[in-house]
Amino acid sequence: MIRFLSVLIFVVLMSACSPQVAREVTSETKQVAVQKAQLDGIWVGSFDIRGRGPYDFYAIHVGERSTAVSHRAKAVCMGQVKQNEDYYYAKYNLYALDGPPFDYARLTGEIKEGQIHSHFTTLNGGDTGKMQLTYSDLYDQPSSLGRLEGRWGYTDRDGLKFDLLIAGGIVSGNDSDGCHYTGNVSLINPQYNAYDVLLEVSNCDSVNGEYEGLGYIDNKGLVYFRVDVGNKSYGFHYDFESRPEKK
Repeated sequence: MIRFLSVLIFVVLMSACSPQVAREVTSETKQVAVQKAQLDGIWVGSFDIRGRGPYDFYAIHVGERSTAVSHRAKAVCMGQVKQNEDYYYAKYNLYALDGPPFDYARLTGEIKEGQIHSHFTTLNGGDTGKMQLTYSDLYDQPSSLGRLEGRWGYTDRDGLKFDLLIAGGIVSGNDSDGCHYTGNVSLINPQYNAYDVLLEVSNCDSVNGEYEGLGYIDNKGLVYFRVDVGNKSYGFHYDFESRPEKK
């Protein structure tokens, strides 16, 4: 069990990114010059723990913030990273996928020519491993609230169904258990494919509360809005699929 938790922590760390992106852009009418740091982006790759794996890894890095998910490792990662030239250091909270936090991880590595190579250590589990990530050109697509307009749906691994509507950056919807979702999505930098996400969950017992995180649009094939959000109690990942209204 400890090794499994460590795998999850490692995933978190690798989603590290560097700090230099201003966050003043919140609508399509407000344009602010934003500098892109070398670690900013959508990063895709895999990792192993003591030679076991590979485990998939999908991360978003914007400024000092980073979120990530590994479906195979069943982990969500939320944390921060700092960069010094080609070197970076990160510390992340590790959550069970759609569940509570259970550990922390530290990661160190280097970035060269669109690749991140790193090593990690879990603080409680004591496991170690390495990860390799590649920069995805998805991040180079522009962001806009118009791209998010419409209805989005998602079914999680337990069969729970989500139905959300996004209009003008405002989020509203429900899941099949009767939980209610409200919130907003805002732009970070209109030149790049990353969004600030704030969700508030109600009518959902212990899950009630506000969750913050990051998201991006994946249009390589079907169109998805992939989102990681968390708070001190839970970390969630959603792969919302675009569901255009039938005419």
